[in-house]
Formats: sequence, C-alpha cells, structure tokens
Amino acid sequence: MSGRPVRFSLAFAGAAAWLALALPLAARAQSLQGVGGGFNVQRRIYYSNAVHEQTGLWYGGAGAVRLGPLRLGVSGLMGNLSGDSGTANADVKVRTTAVTAHFAVAPGVLLGVQLEARRFEADAGVTVWRLIGANARLEPGLGLAGLRALADVAVLPASSVSNGPKLKVAIQATVGASFRPARSPITFRLGYRFERYDIAATGASPERYEQFRGLIAEAGLSVGR
Repeated sequence: MSGRPVRFSLAFAGAAAWLALALPLAARAQSLQGVGGGFNVQRRIYYSNAVHEQTGLWYGGAGAVRLGPLRLGVSGLMGNLSGDSGTANADVKVRTTAVTAHFAVAPGVLLGVQLEARRFEADAGVTVWRLIGANARLEPGLGLAGLRALADVAVLPASSVSNGPKLKVAIQATVGASFRPARSPITFRLGYRFERYDIAATGASPERYEQFRGLIAEAGLSVGR
C-alpha cells in the first residue's frame, strides 16, 4: 500500500481539525456564512470510443468563516446519478466533502489550497477520488450594493483514485454571482459549474475522460462583511 493515501488522509484530517479549532473564534470573525442548495449535474464519460451520460441532483451546503485575511471553508454535496436507459453505465450514489483555506491577497481576491474526497458507490463497488491542489476565488463587486461576481477555480494536480488509476488532469471551475439585500443577512448565489478529469490508462483499460457540469443555486445567511 502506497503512502500517498495516508498522506492525503493526514492532510485532510489536519485541515478539518484546523477548521474545527477556528470555528469557536467565529464571534470575533469578520464574517460567518452558511448556505445550502442544489447542483443540477450532468456527468459525461468518454471511454472506449463511446460517450455515456448520467444526470442527477446533488444537494448539500457550505460554510465559511473569515478571520482577518484568512478564510476557512467546508462544503459537502450528496446525491445520485442515473444513466440513460439502455447504456452500460450504472446508477451511482455520490458524496463529496471539501475543505479550503484561503488568504486574501487583495479585496475580493483569495488564494489558497483545497482538499476534497469524492465517493462513488455503485453495484460494482465503491471508488474514492482524492483531490488536492490550489484554489483561487474572486468576488469583485458589480457596482450595485450587495451584488458581487463569483469565480472559483481549482487545479488539483496531486489527485488520485483509491484502488485505481492516476488522475492526470483535475480541474474545477464555478462562475456566477451572489446577492445580499441591504441590511439583510440573507445571501443568494447562482452559478454554473464545470469539472474535467482525465484518468490514466491501466493495463487493458484505456484512458477515460469525465466531465461534470450544471447549474448551482444556493441560499443562506451571512453575518458580518
């Protein structure tokens, strides 16, 4: 057994512990935010000269706390993906959990790291993706009080598949906008998310390419600025 999954587990646990220790400081934080919503996702799998499609709704939430220039976040999604009738791709249950740590290098510009675990459960068994890399988040104002653009991009070069091949490319991107009415703690977000994963060939299995894409809608509460 390689040391890579162990290193990932330790790093993921360390980031989660760091976030847990920071939460009691929320009363002194610049801001505290929690949102919940859904991801109307389409998955496309390119494999052996064929394209398989799956669709489903993932739901979950995210929370973040700002402590000066530091932003710590945790998020999770879960749901099902169903294949088209007559195709070879089986239905899948999916659960994903991510931890992020950002530093504000300028107003509305955050750079940091992302650790994520994505679990796929099907009749054939369970597969877990471990995603590790850099994340950049832009939240510039759009000239209207409470309205901000959102761009979130993660490049995850240290990613891998448990009991499986290497992830050669792992990229996630979300673009959209958020709105918080004046003197209100309520926040709304709407965005489009795109993910691309290139999975290396192993033995007799050729390379596989996967895409996830769709609309994300969220609503929640924000305290602070």
